[in-house]
Amino acid sequence: MSPRQALRRLADGLAGTALDRALRRAAAGPARDFLFCWNRGLGDIALCLVPIIARIRRDIPGARVTIVTRSELAEPFAMTDADAVVTIPGLPRGSRVSMAQLQALPGFDRGRHAAVFLDPDVNRWLRGRRTEFPPTLRWDPAWDALAERVPPAPQGQVYIGAHVSAETRQYYSYAKDWAPESWRALMERQGAAPRVRWLLFGQIAEPNFAHPDVIDLRGATGYLEMASIIRHRCRVLIAPDSGVLATAYYLDARFPIDIVSLWSDPRQGVLLQGCPSPNPLLRHIPLLGRDEQARNIPVDAVLAEVRAALLRES
Repeated sequence: MSPRQALRRLADGLAGTALDRALRRAAAGPARDFLFCWNRGLGDIALCLVPIIARIRRDIPGARVTIVTRSELAEPFAMTDADAVVTIPGLPRGSRVSMAQLQALPGFDRGRHAAVFLDPDVNRWLRGRRTEFPPTLRWDPAWDALAERVPPAPQGQVYIGAHVSAETRQYYSYAKDWAPESWRALMERQGAAPRVRWLLFGQIAEPNFAHPDVIDLRGATGYLEMASIIRHRCRVLIAPDSGVLATAYYLDARFPIDIVSLWSDPRQGVLLQGCPSPNPLLRHIPLLGRDEQARNIPVDAVLAEVRAALLRES
């Protein structure tokens, strides 16, 4: 721990975090609104912000929570308990929202908020409290029909979801992804009993996977559509530490699925959170790469877990 981190922990212990202090203000005064600017990754919505909103609901009855975020996160926030979601078109991921941008939003009134967090330090606020409010992402039955892009698997066939690239390498100091050649070897070696159709999830259709049983949905679905397809079509999901993994893991719906997760750093994501899935039928199999590199996870290890899941299905 650095001296700066030690001082922060000491200050948090004495005066509380910025969130602790905001909750005390809201409990003592008339302002009960909280505003969070959120421009981080998809997975951190469930991992970090959903527990913070749950704590506000517990401590401040009648509180109102507003999220200001980039446009692509509007659908994911529909699965949370936020009261309002306001998007800023063209906001690049990772850029900080300024007070001037907030003041330009229709209806913004700083005075009615107990707290406005331009850059919420959620990991600091959750230190030692990650299991206090287990994350859940609500499921609206109206979203069930969004799975219709992919028809139900015919008799003797099974869909396996594959998030082949987390597409976040520029934001982390380590690689989260399995190698494309490993994915290709897995698809070739799975065999034909039962016949597997591979559903590829992600934002960008690269690299190419030219396999007769691949249905490439990368860049072709909205977020809620992807979640619905996972919920209603996938018997197995294979994914690195990512927003796709967090979505499937924390989905508050009852459906059978085996999730094989691929890890470089086990001190992150759903493993760091340490909370069970709200789905009692979900089975999670985390695989850690040698030397904390996901690319070192053997194809045989993933193949064995996939075949075990398919045996349970049969």
